[in-house]
Amino acid sequence: MGEDIVDATPERVMAVIQEMRSLRKWPEDPDDRIKWEIDGLEGHTSFFAHCLVLGATPDARNLAALTGPLLELGDARWRAHQQFDAALFTDDASTDPMAYDRRSALADVIRALDSDAAVYWPLGSSAVVLVDNSGAAPATAKAAVFVLPVEWVTAPTREERALQVPLVRDFVSGDSDRVRSALWSVVRTRDPKVLMPLVAALPAIKRETADAELGGMLASNNAHLEHALARVELFRKGTCLCAAYLSHQFYDPAKEEHLRHVRIVGTVPNPRQWEPDRICECRDCGQRFQVEQGEYHYTWWKWTRLT
Repeated sequence: MGEDIVDATPERVMAVIQEMRSLRKWPEDPDDRIKWEIDGLEGHTSFFAHCLVLGATPDARNLAALTGPLLELGDARWRAHQQFDAALFTDDASTDPMAYDRRSALADVIRALDSDAAVYWPLGSSAVVLVDNSGAAPATAKAAVFVLPVEWVTAPTREERALQVPLVRDFVSGDSDRVRSALWSVVRTRDPKVLMPLVAALPAIKRETADAELGGMLASNNAHLEHALARVELFRKGTCLCAAYLSHQFYDPAKEEHLRHVRIVGTVPNPRQWEPDRICECRDCGQRFQVEQGEYHYTWWKWTRLT
């Protein structure tokens, strides 16, 4: 088929692709490549994919004589292929790393082969990608096969999208000041738009804050973090967030009323305290609480549910 096209039948290439799926070694340096040979065909492994170049030739017809049957073999073995549109993914080095869509890496490779699209087969944890521009009759027809983790061709998961939200990024930043700021934002809010991304990112947040040292001289900021994450769990379960009042001493009824979370509907004398207890009603579910205010090293409030 010519010296610029791999000297192999479609069936032999398919057999090599199957072996490529078993490759497990990846370069430690993202700029390095690992060369390999399978059944006499040479390829390489980059930081994200195993690559077998099929051809680069002015003879598009001969290259298509290899890639056309290869496409049919792939469909027969792995079901119908899917399309990957490289034009949809244009993130580059200037993109915020937290907002980067990893599919842009594959899109860059596809464009480097003078194509604007590719076909792929998702195969469990991996995917086989065929890039081939021979059908467009270019001056130089190019084709290559890539075997890579399936994440490089699929949309970000719900958790990954959540990790792009600024408040979530504060939680997983490893910066104690940002974590403290984030946890108090959660304690003060009932806004579903704020809490929904936190639900999706909760496993990552717990993992990244497991060993956090947040300080706190009189009251542990780690305890406040634990409470903030418990609020997210309540929201996830569909429980009214007034339930959080029962397990935390820092809910000031006046501030909760200002936030329009509760109404203060009355007071009850408390012989143990300087301040009378306040009767508060949740604006969302109507539950009423009797709230005792006390002093120690700091002002605290004890919320008790009224039946």
